[in-house]
Formats: sequence, structure tokens, C-alpha cells
Amino acid sequence: MKTGGILFFGGVVLLLLGGVGGLVFVGPLLKGQGGTFSNLLAVLVLGALPAAAGVLLMAAGSRRSKLERETEDRGFTDLATSLARKNGGKIALDQVARASGVSKDEAQAKMRQLTGRGLFELDFDESGQMVFKLSPDAGRAQLAELGARR
Repeated sequence: MKTGGILFFGGVVLLLLGGVGGLVFVGPLLKGQGGTFSNLLAVLVLGALPAAAGVLLMAAGSRRSKLERETEDRGFTDLATSLARKNGGKIALDQVARASGVSKDEAQAKMRQLTGRGLFELDFDESGQMVFKLSPDAGRAQLAELGARR
């Protein structure tokens, strides 16, 4: 599990614990049992603060997950383009899957995304296997993608 997922899950746990802690002590506060100040303090310390920390952790986890996903996508793009340049502008799906460590289906999906963005063109070799060729406009496509991220 990646850091963003761990942070988000920890935030959910804290939010639930804060909710349960607040519910346990809000009853005596509303009924007037015990000291009002101590009950209010218990609701704040055991309910509101953990819940607020949970919400903040969930937000941080979401941001971190997005950053991790973008970094992973950028790394895959760099890997695929460098492999294609080393192989004369063409790369087979097996090579991409082996080099990136992902399954063939996931590599095919990611390469099709890169094809849709204009970095690669889909082609077939003489044996009928799928081959991705670096697009002549790959540089422009990468610059356009970088401009869209900002």
C-alpha cells in the first residue's frame, strides 16, 4: 500500500474513533449528568480533535495519492519513450511490460493512453504482434501534456 492510501485509511480510522468518542460523551453532556466542563472537555478532546485530525489526514492522503499517481504515470512515460528511442523508435508490448514490471494488460492500457495522447502510434510487425512506434509529434505531445498539468 502506498503512503497516500495509508494516510487516507488512517484518517478514516481517526474520524470514526473521534465520532464514537464524541457520541459516548455527548449523552452525559446533554442530560446534564456529571460536570458540564469535564463532559465538554471530554467531547472536544476525545471526539472533535480526533475527528478533525482524521479529516486533515484524509485530505493529505488524497493529495499524496494524486501526486504518487502522477509521478508513476510520468515514470512510465519516460520509461516507454526511452526504450522506444533505444530500439529505433519502436517498442513491443512485452518489452514495456518486462521493463516496467507491470502485467501485459496494464502495460497495454497505459500504452494505449500514451497513444491517445499522441506520444506513440499503434502498429503491427510482420508477425502480427502489436508494436508501438514513437510518434513524429511526440515532443509536441509531451510539451502539451506538461502545459496542461500546470
